[in-house]
Amino acid sequence: MQYSSVFLAALAATTALAAPWQQPSADNKLQVVLSGPGVSPAKSVLPAGNRVAQQASQTGPFSFVELRVGKNVENKDYRCQILDEAGKPIVVQRGANTDVTFADGGKGKWTFRNQASKVSKVICDPTFKKIDASATEIRVQLSNQGIELGVQRVFKEGQRQEQAVGTGPFTTIEIVVGALVQKQDIRCQVLDNAGKPIVATRGANTDVTFSDADKGEWTFAQESDVSKIICDPAFRAGSA
Repeated sequence: MQYSSVFLAALAATTALAAPWQQPSADNKLQVVLSGPGVSPAKSVLPAGNRVAQQASQTGPFSFVELRVGKNVENKDYRCQILDEAGKPIVVQRGANTDVTFADGGKGKWTFRNQASKVSKVICDPTFKKIDASATEIRVQLSNQGIELGVQRVFKEGQRQEQAVGTGPFTTIEIVVGALVQKQDIRCQVLDNAGKPIVATRGANTDVTFSDADKGEWTFAQESDVSKIICDPAFRAGSA
């Protein structure tokens, strides 16, 4: 049986119209956009699903990063990470959030915390999670094991801060600095009820200001009530 050219053309057109519509590829992918003053934006498009790492399409330096999760990606909480030239995660901030991974959330760009940086690699991983708040905090723990007494105060990174305690007696103090606190060597001080700095020792170090350094507790020269804790980025070692 033969068909006219007009009939065949009509059939082809009908078949094309009946074919299922394909979603734009970006709807099923993750887009990571790097930008900054004076540089052209660089976009990396990564598949959603398993962990995937991709060389940055341009190195920068950049100051901002934005994740755009395709509307057909099931996991809307997807997070990505960018590495600097040394292979270390770049710390980013958006609003009150500081992290080494970043999400979309419909809230736009994240800003590099420290300074503009070159980017070597973009990584997206469905197992990435928002970092715990403690990573950006400074925790001061006062203890007296003999009477099972303990008090903790939490400080935010930034300027000099003071918090009242008004109890005791204590025998030790420990400073725990979160992994994302920019000033890792920040020091704190405790005052007795007379407002005088309390002296404490850790190893060969005796001081009236105390740091973390992953070395644990400082021991008071003598047990004492504590009226106040002060954390100040201007404090320096060797004050005793």
